[in-house]
Amino acid sequence: MTRLFAPSAIAAARVGGRRRWFLLLALLSLAAAPPARAATLLHLSETASVAVPPDQLTASLSAQATLPSAAAAQASVNQAMAAAMAAAAKVAGVRAETGGYSTWQHPPGTPGGGTWQASAGLTLSSGDGPALLKLVGRLQARGMAVSGLQWGLSDAARRKARRAAMAKAIAALRGRAEQAAGLLGLRFLGFREVTLGPPPSVLPRPMFAMARAVAPVAASQPVTVSATVSATATLVGK
Repeated sequence: MTRLFAPSAIAAARVGGRRRWFLLLALLSLAAAPPARAATLLHLSETASVAVPPDQLTASLSAQATLPSAAAAQASVNQAMAAAMAAAAKVAGVRAETGGYSTWQHPPGTPGGGTWQASAGLTLSSGDGPALLKLVGRLQARGMAVSGLQWGLSDAARRKARRAAMAKAIAALRGRAEQAAGLLGLRFLGFREVTLGPPPSVLPRPMFAMARAVAPVAASQPVTVSATVSATATLVGK
């Protein structure tokens, strides 16, 4: 008996045959291809620093009094602090913050024995160094003691310096990865893992001589900000 096949069935058989043929060719190509080389991982760490001009001056002062009674010593210190805060409020851009407060009695039999001493701290900061130094000079003339002058960075300047140091560290890290890949006969593909180090260190500049009744001098120097970046670089065959 003769069997007749519909044209659609014949076309489907041909399409199926082509698919099987293409699949066979793909499998043969995969079998003939050389095995892929495993990627090489390179662990690197880089620290970079930038030096930026300081934009904020900070002064540390204290008011002290030694008197026969604790109440008298405290009253004197309180009055000096109130006057200092009022003077700071009149200078534009100066920020004032009170610090530690303490009162103690000198032991009997020692110099000043039996008297009471009170002390209170005051911190002043400003982006206008000359104006702050004039204010500090006036407060010194009133009897306040200055324990330190220090140039540093404002929050905005510190963030900007941190970004610059981080960018410098990442660029150096990429350069080292590409150099190492070339020496190994490989190609730098990219970073697999990146770890940003601890917050970059900001190295302030301690400052200089002070004279009673004369505005102190505080010469500024660049502030160094550092950043550390660690990464795992992926290297592959050329």
